Amino acid sequence: MLPRNELLARINSFNYWHYPFDLGNGVVISPTKEKYLTKKPQLRDFIWQAVLELCDGSVKGLRVLDVACNAGFWSLEAHRLGAAYVLGIDGRPQHIEQAQLVRDALGIDRSQLEYREMNIYDLSPERVGEYDLVLLLRILNHLCHPFLALEKVRSVCRRCLVVDVKLAVDDRPTLHFRSESNKPLQGLGSNLALWPSPSGVELMLTHVGFAGIRQVPPKRPLASAYFEMRRGLYTALVP
Repeated sequence: MLPRNELLARINSFNYWHYPFDLGNGVVISPTKEKYLTKKPQLRDFIWQAVLELCDGSVKGLRVLDVACNAGFWSLEAHRLGAAYVLGIDGRPQHIEQAQLVRDALGIDRSQLEYREMNIYDLSPERVGEYDLVLLLRILNHLCHPFLALEKVRSVCRRCLVVDVKLAVDDRPTLHFRSESNKPLQGLGSNLALWPSPSGVELMLTHVGFAGIRQVPPKRPLASAYFEMRRGLYTALVP
């Protein structure tokens, strides 16, 4: 583990942190956007309640895949709740460096919590194995090939899937084209994204082989987007 002064220097060497982390001994990483200091833990509580309900109350002993893991906020929670092995993947080198820094600062063994720089389209059982739980949080609406991405996710998921996604406001099962600035942090290789409508999410998940698809009802104090159907949390099962 790094000495405290070196750890602080490493933390401060990154120009952006999206999530909060408490590394102990008074070392706290605050998100760059101050509002996320409270909003991200609120979101964590909402999503993990849905995860635990989907997984019969526990993730103990499960293999968990966190797709587009950012700095490991969700991966770390899966590890803390007893997952046997967690793999976080992200196409952005900066996020993998941040995730590894947080993990190592907490003294977590790499055999239990691993991070790899990887594109979602490169997922396969041969490359990463299969997982009891796959977290697909806040990435699907940034993709220009959402069907391919979901097919790749289905190929490595053997039980449970959780999806958090921005939604197009449309009663029909549609995909809306969106232009996104291709910022280095995205690392997705395209500035074209497709946002699904609520029924579009269900249709896509069914098409690639998931069943038991459910949109989780939002709860306060979540962001208004969840209540206005501009963002949704979905759970699904492998039949």
